Amino acid sequence: MYRRIASVAAALIIGVAVSAPAPALAASDPPAVCTVGGVAVPDGVPLPEEIPTVISCFDTVAEAEQFIADGAPGDLEQLPAPAAAARSSFATASTVIVGKAYTGTSRGGTALIHWGSGSGCYGVTFGFPTLAATWNNNVYSAEGLSNCWSSQYDGTSYTGSKITCTPYCATLGALAGKTSSIVYRPVGSFG
Repeated sequence: MYRRIASVAAALIIGVAVSAPAPALAASDPPAVCTVGGVAVPDGVPLPEEIPTVISCFDTVAEAEQFIADGAPGDLEQLPAPAAAARSSFATASTVIVGKAYTGTSRGGTALIHWGSGSGCYGVTFGFPTLAATWNNNVYSAEGLSNCWSSQYDGTSYTGSKITCTPYCATLGALAGKTSSIVYRPVGSFG
C-alpha cells in the first residue's frame, strides 16, 4: 500500500500533510518504509540548508524500491532543479537509491530510503538537512548505496558530531539515536 506525504520545507517542518486518498499515518501504525528524494549537488558546492522534504511511504521495502525504480512519479517533480529538469530529460530509470537509514541496528526497524536523480554519487553529493519525525534522533544503522558513503550528523543542517558509514554501519556507536541530518558523498569522501 502506498501513502504519500506532501512536501514541506525541510527547515520549517511544522506538521505533515497527507494527500488524499491515502490514510493518515497513526503514531501506533508507523509505515514499514518511506522514501525521500534529494537534490544532487556537484562536489565542492555547498549543500543547501533547505530542501523540500518529499516523502512517500509503503508497506514493504520492495514496494518502495519499485516506486524509485519507476522514477518516483509525483515526487521527483516536487524537487527543485536539477532533479525536476532531469525528470524531463531522462527516462524514468534515472532515479536511484543513494542510501538507507534504519530505526534499528543491523538494518532492523523501519527504513528511510534516500533517493535522487542520476546514477548515484558520481561527482555529486546528496544532502538531507533534516529528517522526518519518525527518523529524527531515531537512526541506529545506515548505509550508502550507488557509489555513496553516508555521513550521519547529530545536528540539523550537517552540524555537530558525525560518523561516516563506508558504506555500511550496523550500529552508529555513540551517535546511535542521535542522527538529525545525513549527507551521501562519493566513495572515499568523508564529512
